[in-house]
Amino acid sequence: MDASLFLAFFLAVFGAGLAVELSLNRLNRREALRHPVLPARFTGPLFADSFSGPEGAQAYMRSRAYALERTAFDAFSLCYSAAITLGLLFSGILPWFARALAGIPSPDPLRGTLFLAGIFSLQSLLHLPPTLFATFRLEGKHGFNTMTWGLFWRDQLKGFILSALLGLPLIYAVLALMPLLGSRWWLWTFALIVAFQCALLIIFPVLIAPWFNRFRPLQDGELSDALFSLAARLRFPAGDIQVMDGSRRSLHSNAYFTGFGRFRRIVLYDTLLQQMERPELLGILAHEIGHYKRQHIRIMLAGQILMLGLLLFLASLALRWSPLYAAFGFASHSDAAGTATYHPGFAGDPAVGLFLFLTVFSSFSLLLSPLRNLLSRRHEYQADAFAVAAIQEADAMQTALIKLSRHNLANLTPHPWYSAFHYSHPTLSERLAAIQGVGEKLRGPVSRGARD
Repeated sequence: MDASLFLAFFLAVFGAGLAVELSLNRLNRREALRHPVLPARFTGPLFADSFSGPEGAQAYMRSRAYALERTAFDAFSLCYSAAITLGLLFSGILPWFARALAGIPSPDPLRGTLFLAGIFSLQSLLHLPPTLFATFRLEGKHGFNTMTWGLFWRDQLKGFILSALLGLPLIYAVLALMPLLGSRWWLWTFALIVAFQCALLIIFPVLIAPWFNRFRPLQDGELSDALFSLAARLRFPAGDIQVMDGSRRSLHSNAYFTGFGRFRRIVLYDTLLQQMERPELLGILAHEIGHYKRQHIRIMLAGQILMLGLLLFLASLALRWSPLYAAFGFASHSDAAGTATYHPGFAGDPAVGLFLFLTVFSSFSLLLSPLRNLLSRRHEYQADAFAVAAIQEADAMQTALIKLSRHNLANLTPHPWYSAFHYSHPTLSERLAAIQGVGEKLRGPVSRGARD
């Protein structure tokens, strides 16, 4: 395949992916418009506290309006991101930037690091306008955003510093190792990145997360005792239960656990504590423990590691393939790298090749989404079943999910195809039905509301 044929193939895949995304988006919007009032399946005793009476109808209308505006914004974001990608690839800025850096008297790995850092920084800068709109306009309009402009820009600065401190040394190390390791550079790079990711899992809860959010021990003695008692009964080695000030940025709510060994901790958003009763919080904690006990974290991590290995192997082939460079304006090795001495095993500058490969490969990522989400949803069903068995109270788990949906204005009626491509969790209806079945098998106190 020569450069022109490869370029035509890439544009066809890129255009088809964008068309599919916009079509899914349109289907999801139509599905929301088909339900101007609360569907009957979300009525009954189980939904009494969240979707009954005038307030419940108003809550549904808010979630529907949010879904419609979010869908419209997502369509714009898709087109905007596509324009940025095509602009970078075909404006000539990539060859120009590579040639400009080639004049700097510095080692090739440093020039490559500067190239990737510059392009990634430009991408981040170009994506700031829709991020600002989503944060202060869309989320603000629907009552979620609590972030000030000062906090927003501080977060951006901290993110930039963190990326520089962690990302730049890693990029430099990879580029420096490439000419030394020959055709098997990808294996050593794979080992280096895996070690780096494992280190991040350890330092994130200790050093990184506290830099962005404040954490405090759970103050409610009775609730804390109940949560620790549940964790102990389920043999989950929880080192600590922390409350995160998520409300500083958004009124969305969540919970998670993070860390390993003595650094393991359970994290609850402060908004979650305000929205849930104790049995519901026990159900949420049991769900998170279910992920741990069912080995979901390890399975997902293993999958990510395997995907990383495959990605790097494909990159090792692509970087030796000259049409990848020629298709986007790098006609020769010297034109791409500014010098033909970097390493004969590459068709061009490895830094340029890595960026081009990652950009092209991302066009195919949509094909993997349904499979990735299918595994994730399977894990969610298993964690829900574990939680119901642990707390022996299906109602509490169901009402917790209903409250989460209401307070987060979740779309109650997503299109099935859109859900398959974009939802890592089952829809509310699907989760409630599955929990109902688990509750009946356990002969627990299951509400009639899920049957209505």
